[in-house]
Amino acid sequence: MCLPLLLTLLAGLWEVGRITQVTQVMWNAGREAARDASMGQDNLSTVATNLLSYLQAAEPTAFGQGHTTNMISSVITLPANASGYTCWDTTANRELFTVTFTDLTNTNVTDPTGMQQLDRYTISVSAPYSSVSWSPMAQITGTTRLSITVTWASMVDSPFTFPTSLPAQ
Repeated sequence: MCLPLLLTLLAGLWEVGRITQVTQVMWNAGREAARDASMGQDNLSTVATNLLSYLQAAEPTAFGQGHTTNMISSVITLPANASGYTCWDTTANRELFTVTFTDLTNTNVTDPTGMQQLDRYTISVSAPYSSVSWSPMAQITGTTRLSITVTWASMVDSPFTFPTSLPAQ
């Protein structure tokens, strides 16, 4: 008589543990993507590709390790002044995640390569709940996406000029 209740409780705990694990991996991946973007040397597409490598190494089943993927324009509605890509798993025909970039200091900048030194920006990573869930809990809770947002400051070097002549002595 208690077995169905006990199994339901255990399945719920298992699912909460799984989502906590994936959320932690997404936080770490978001911080790595923000750090990667902070140098201003890689465009958003490269940052998204590096993010995919990180996520696939950390969570191979959730993020399609070994599958063919493409970075496409975002399949979800992006916030104002944000640019982003969706990583599409062409093998399983599903979204793996969407990454967005928003420069908070200069809203005209749509790519990390256009940032100035100390610009504040955000990197957001959003994944469909169905691709990381092990149970149909999303149908019960109504949750559709796991999302994280990291705020960072640009570490782009300031322009520096060298004098072309030596000072006279």
